[in-house]
Amino acid sequence: MCPVMRLKDKVAIVTGGGKGIGAAICEAFAKEGASVVIGDIDMAGAEIVAGTLRNEGAAASCVEIDIASKDSATNMADAALKEHGQVDILVNNAGARIIKGLMQHSLDDWEKMIGINLTGPFLCAQAVIPHMVERGSGNIINIASIASFMGRPNRCAYVAAKTGVLGLTRAMAADLAGKNVRVNAIAPGMIASPFNQSFAESSDSGPAWAQENLVGRWGQPEDIGGAAVFLASDESSFVNGAEIKIEGGWLGARSRSGELPIWD
Repeated sequence: MCPVMRLKDKVAIVTGGGKGIGAAICEAFAKEGASVVIGDIDMAGAEIVAGTLRNEGAAASCVEIDIASKDSATNMADAALKEHGQVDILVNNAGARIIKGLMQHSLDDWEKMIGINLTGPFLCAQAVIPHMVERGSGNIINIASIASFMGRPNRCAYVAAKTGVLGLTRAMAADLAGKNVRVNAIAPGMIASPFNQSFAESSDSGPAWAQENLVGRWGQPEDIGGAAVFLASDESSFVNGAEIKIEGGWLGARSRSGELPIWD
């Protein structure tokens, strides 16, 4: 018996889909039968991902987007609707991170982090929600972070924005109650994507950080794809306003240095 494609005949927009976690989500969606529209500021990377998906038999296209621009977000949604006639799934994945000390953060740094990581998801959601409400169904998935749950050093604007993503997710879910449009979040951590490449490849942080979570390894972008498929599919029809943490258990429980489970 052939497996049922969980996203067959669905159309998904994935922002920041040209690399890393976004590319893995695009791949996972395509394998489940979705047509994928990749919104990215890096069109070269987006075209590579789209070309790979098309070579695998999937429908995939690219749209250039400045995530913090309302007009750009609207243009992305319009392009997807013009091409496919519908948008069933929006994944707000595009993000950026500035690592600087608290007092070294400029106002420009602050506004850039809020604009990309928080305002961007808000604008992209606003661009597709009227269509989803009119059709009577839709799914929005916001990519949060472990930084949504705890303070992290030298990332004050990023932490503030990613914490806001969880609040935005819950508020949008509440505002869309009764419209059959669900809004959930995924909070990755310790993912060996281009976003964390310098930490994953460092001889200091790479092996050490891999041992800090309960699984004992760095996560891979593909670890996020399965959760995104679940939230975008009917399998999660009773999940709304929620977040899934994908970080090897790092937020849930940790051992101190030299502290090992006792089995004997």
